[in-house]
Amino acid sequence: MIRRSFLTAAGSSAGLAAGASLKAASGPSDAPMTRATYRGLFAYPPTPFTPDFALDEAAIRSNCRKLIRIGVDGIVMGGTTGEFYTLSEKEHLRIAEILHEETRGTGVAGVIGATGLNTPEVIRRVSAAMEVGLPAALTMQPFYATLTKRELLAFWRQVSAACPKIGLIVYHFEGVKQVYTPEIFRALAPLPNMLGSKEGHFDFKAWRNLQTASPLVHMSATDAGWLVEMHRLKAPGVGSVNLTLMPHVMRRTLALCGEGKYEEAERAFAPFNEFCVKVRSGTGRPFLFPAELGDWEEYGGAARGKALADAFGFLKAGPPRPPAIALPEEMRKRLRGYIERAWPDLIPPADFAEKVPAGTRMWPRAQA
Repeated sequence: MIRRSFLTAAGSSAGLAAGASLKAASGPSDAPMTRATYRGLFAYPPTPFTPDFALDEAAIRSNCRKLIRIGVDGIVMGGTTGEFYTLSEKEHLRIAEILHEETRGTGVAGVIGATGLNTPEVIRRVSAAMEVGLPAALTMQPFYATLTKRELLAFWRQVSAACPKIGLIVYHFEGVKQVYTPEIFRALAPLPNMLGSKEGHFDFKAWRNLQTASPLVHMSATDAGWLVEMHRLKAPGVGSVNLTLMPHVMRRTLALCGEGKYEEAERAFAPFNEFCVKVRSGTGRPFLFPAELGDWEEYGGAARGKALADAFGFLKAGPPRPPAIALPEEMRKRLRGYIERAWPDLIPPADFAEKVPAGTRMWPRAQA
């Protein structure tokens, strides 16, 4: 997360120069995504729940509208940040329906996570998204048992054949023991609706090698630390959770990237990176978290992620679902107080979304 007072000028003409000419392509989103359109800044918001753990449909819609307003290229719901492992198939379908309703005609791609424990379950979820009209699904192989190369390729061929009218994005997640080599991606490339991957890991060299080793589109989901360098290397885009916390910081940084001011962009992004280290990974050996956050490390990723979303206040998150345990209210207040004291410029202005000029895009494209 990120930086100094000039971030509050993210809506200024200088800060918007990179995206000002990129108008949203208004039209239906029912056509499958292609490798040519799997590009830009994809947001990964949380799935908001009510205090009794029901889907908060009003909050889902509000979050989608804010993200569309600030200029994302895609919204991905129901992935890891979206607590897919807590969603029933009925809830998964409802999220897909809402996402389609909110993104259709906006030029923003609605993508749904569609992960399951076996091939039929994955196919049911991808098929549901296809029938709703979403352009792409983010999914992975059944993840409990590591698959052989033969099994892995057979799985993707089955899903592609069963769901031909929706783009497929491989969720290459470091939390799952499944190897995806350039050779495997090259073997998947002939599938007509295979788009590429979301590279959910911290191996920068591996991601960079994929940019030329495979004909597919490989988008990293690691923006903290990598964002500026990825844009400099002409990455197709980035998947971002952190955008949903501090969009004004991301916007200012990417605007500088669009102007070719990469050193200045790195300086702008430095506080963002430092904050991520402190509250996500800790600092020192062993990892140390800010003392005022108390037992922060005793809570899991879903609980901390949702507490951060609520603390920054841009999107609505609500509590995590079990088995996660929500942070107690007193700790949540301390978290907000810590951010206000130590990182006040990382908190997005309350009217940030309203001040972003309509029809712009946050991820700067190379000029033709």
